[in-house]
Amino acid sequence: MLVHRIRRLTSGPKHHFFGFHDLVQSNAKGDYALSLEVNDISRPPLPRETCNFGVVSEDGVFHSVHSTHTWNYPQGSRQQWIGSLDFFTCNDRDENGKVFAWVCDARKLSVVQKLGFPVHCINPNVRKAVYINYDRLHAVGGYGYVHDSSKQKHLIDIPNDDGIWVGDIDSNITLLLVSLAEIAKCGERSAVNSGYPHYVTHPMLNPSGTRIAFLHRYRVADGGETTRLMTIGIDGENLRCLAKGFLSHFTWTSDDELFIWGANQPALYALRELSYLRYPFINCCVRFAKNSLRTIRNIMQINKTHVQTNSQSMFFLRIKDSEDEVITQTAEGILVEDGHPMARPGNTSVMVNDTYPDTTGNRTLMLYNLNNNNRQDIGRFRMLFEMPNPDSFDWRKAQAGVDLRILKKFDKDLYLFTRSGLHCDLHPRWSWDGKKIYFDSIHEGSRQIYMVEVED
Repeated sequence: MLVHRIRRLTSGPKHHFFGFHDLVQSNAKGDYALSLEVNDISRPPLPRETCNFGVVSEDGVFHSVHSTHTWNYPQGSRQQWIGSLDFFTCNDRDENGKVFAWVCDARKLSVVQKLGFPVHCINPNVRKAVYINYDRLHAVGGYGYVHDSSKQKHLIDIPNDDGIWVGDIDSNITLLLVSLAEIAKCGERSAVNSGYPHYVTHPMLNPSGTRIAFLHRYRVADGGETTRLMTIGIDGENLRCLAKGFLSHFTWTSDDELFIWGANQPALYALRELSYLRYPFINCCVRFAKNSLRTIRNIMQINKTHVQTNSQSMFFLRIKDSEDEVITQTAEGILVEDGHPMARPGNTSVMVNDTYPDTTGNRTLMLYNLNNNNRQDIGRFRMLFEMPNPDSFDWRKAQAGVDLRILKKFDKDLYLFTRSGLHCDLHPRWSWDGKKIYFDSIHEGSRQIYMVEVED
């Protein structure tokens, strides 16, 4: 593909960002891109703190529509277009703490409707929104929305009344599509009761909007976390577990195939879930064995002249959304680390992807073609090495509402950094027509939105 010059779309002194890699950022006409705007990125959002949301015109000017109390740097506020219309949604929280969504007119820069539920992804054909409980997502250490901990209810580990929801945009009627209790039992002899809360994250509709893929996660006694890739019909039928192990970011490459980073290791992860691993002595032995094996692997990689081994233990996987397990390793030796892939609208064999920072602090933006197994790097963008200063704000408020069992698993400084705007994944997103790529970056000293044009 022909890649044109990269240009910064937004400018300071304020910071601009969008968030995750699974949503189209521009409208169908291509003259507006969605954006959030904040003054300070040096710390995580605090309860009841707001940021502005709106659109960026082609000349790079941010036009504010409203402000929101529900936002974070990795996921944004899940702002998104309703199909090809010039209307978009953005999540917010009311004075009672309930999360909902605004429907906004991009042309008039105004709010036109208040939905009774939040929005994670939209099927515009039937005008239904898929969403999850963002307070629960925050409570389990995910990218939910910070809130007043005094309003946090007791967190049930495997609830029957929470999971994946669907809301009707026109009628405001909501429906629990599938509960966490049902999800936890699917593909297992019984739900894994590890003493930690189960949760779902990253629900994503397939191109035709008929199936939802999502990640089902829960911590286990040895300190790690199990992830299962799941799918379900938007009608609530055919719940499936497609893979289990370490599984990360994904995209749909067709209506019945997913592209995801990780390793499918159901037998290994079943062993990690054994109840006796909760005993302190056994748990310490397991941790010692894991650390020893990790050290041995590192030595083997350094001294490759004596020991030959495959350094890539995880891969991007092509997984069929079917009753039978169909999993294929792909891009071996080409895409060698986790990233944030997004399939191109209209040509889902082409993906935009990125990397996490390398040892020099650089993230790489790239294109990958499934058909010819070709990678085309676009550019490298340096991270900032600045960290949040806990003495400059009430850092405990940034963790308000997180389950204490989960907080013990996080290093405080790492938690604050990854929730601040100083941690800036590129999270590349396609334009509506697949001719532009948008991404967030901080390499010029402030957090802004960048754009690059591509053509076949």
